[in-house]
Amino acid sequence: MSNISTMDNFLRNAVENFVQTVVFVDDKIYAPSPSGTVIEEKKVSAPKTRKPSTKSAEKQISNASDVVVEKTEEEALFSPHDIQASFAKKRIVCSLHQPPKRTTVGVESVTYKLCTCADIIIVDWDLYGDSGVKAKTLVENLVIQSLEEDPHQLRLVLIYTDTPDLFDISNQIYERLTAKISHKIEYKAADKGLAFHTLNARVVVLGKPAQRRDEFKPFEVSEAELADRSVDEYCKLADGMLQGGILVGLAAIRKQSRKILTKFHSGLDAAFLSHRALGLPHEEAFDHIIPLLVAEIEAVLEDSLPIPLISDTVISNWCKEKWKPASHATKFVPQTVNVHEFAADFCTKGMGIAGSYTHGNNSDLEKTIKKLKENPPKWPSVDAPHFKTLTSYLSKDLIGTDLRELSVLLSQRTYYGDNRHLTLGAIIRETEGDKRYLLCLQPTCDCVRLTKESTFVFCLLQEAKGDKATHVVKNSKDFTDLIYKPKSENCVILMFKPSKGFVAANKLEFANHPDGRGYQWIAQLKPQHAQRAAEQFARELSRVGLTESEWMRLKAK
Repeated sequence: MSNISTMDNFLRNAVENFVQTVVFVDDKIYAPSPSGTVIEEKKVSAPKTRKPSTKSAEKQISNASDVVVEKTEEEALFSPHDIQASFAKKRIVCSLHQPPKRTTVGVESVTYKLCTCADIIIVDWDLYGDSGVKAKTLVENLVIQSLEEDPHQLRLVLIYTDTPDLFDISNQIYERLTAKISHKIEYKAADKGLAFHTLNARVVVLGKPAQRRDEFKPFEVSEAELADRSVDEYCKLADGMLQGGILVGLAAIRKQSRKILTKFHSGLDAAFLSHRALGLPHEEAFDHIIPLLVAEIEAVLEDSLPIPLISDTVISNWCKEKWKPASHATKFVPQTVNVHEFAADFCTKGMGIAGSYTHGNNSDLEKTIKKLKENPPKWPSVDAPHFKTLTSYLSKDLIGTDLRELSVLLSQRTYYGDNRHLTLGAIIRETEGDKRYLLCLQPTCDCVRLTKESTFVFCLLQEAKGDKATHVVKNSKDFTDLIYKPKSENCVILMFKPSKGFVAANKLEFANHPDGRGYQWIAQLKPQHAQRAAEQFARELSRVGLTESEWMRLKAK
């Protein structure tokens, strides 16, 4: 990755290493296409619910007339094996699937189940001359499944067709999906109305080479080029710098999966069962498998990923080509300073910018840089007035919403399921009264194997009213800044009734409090963050009070 200098190349490399499986669904895989096919082109129509992308395209569409186009013998020859070969060159497995003519493609079909396992699905529009009936059903089911059943799985669906009017196909898919998930579909001007997004899926209409209108030419792809185009479209699903880095990491885990498995060979089964039998209770031995696996995955990532994972040249390219400065960023720098160049310097040099941008213009930037120079080597507090804008310089808003989101990601456990329970590091909130936030400081071993009402220790978290905060939590779509003050006067003792050995939340609510009061689960700190909070509280309680010389005490401060 040392020769990768742009964000686009960085993402392409990440996607090509990550994507492993493609399913191509067509009705002519095992039978050659007849030569000399005559295609009757329908009148080209613009998207029904979206504006045409350009005036020129609108003019051409409105003046379109019915035409008959005869393919040449070379155009008529279609080989799905060329598609398979194009992916093979990238070390991506492409499965060619021809569903039987009389079978459905519903959620119980073999076709659907095969497609749900793939990273990329390519579907022929006209399966057995049905004018898109099966293709629409398959696309609808795959997109909805990616939203509801596997909301964290990236999925690219390509419609690959020789139909002349690509807008007509896009409209039909659009109408099918908007009937069920209209509020979850997004469009981008660059897609010209022939592609759209959901949260984690992308649907694109592509044409096989044929005689079409000019506006369709950017969406025409030959069989041999389909793999390259698929990678390009997948990059638009994961177009962030962090997403690219994560894809590189996930690809490394996939490639090293065999090595990880060999660490847990069958020769260890007897030792593990002995470990389980000697434990109290012995069932908890299975909980030890998760940290074992996590440790091996961490080792793979530390030993396999390049250092640095993202180079300064890629970061600079992101600042200059991908970053769109908000108004507060452009106002922060003088007109003589290029806003993108300063962003690149800030991201790649950090404190190194303290020696630059000091030209006496008396701007906010000049004051900030001067402050940096006067206070080396420590980076000054982000709460100081001069650094508030600098801290949020790259953000979309001055309050730094994205900074809070990253803070949550770094400090709190992500839940992909519905199980929540009370343990060390859990943050809960009262549902009545003052609706105070509380941080659970109960040792983890005292939060399990509970058989009766149990006491839990908490420390109050105060809502931050200024710039200072120690924790950030997310409530619905908003973020709340909190301050943790580990003092004895903030200690709270609560009783909870356990269920199946621990205090579990039902739909994020703890309804089993003996006094009938309600508490809501808010967040769970990661183990190290939770342990630090417990250590801070214990340190505060273990302070030693003694008599000493006041003169000496003051000198020691």
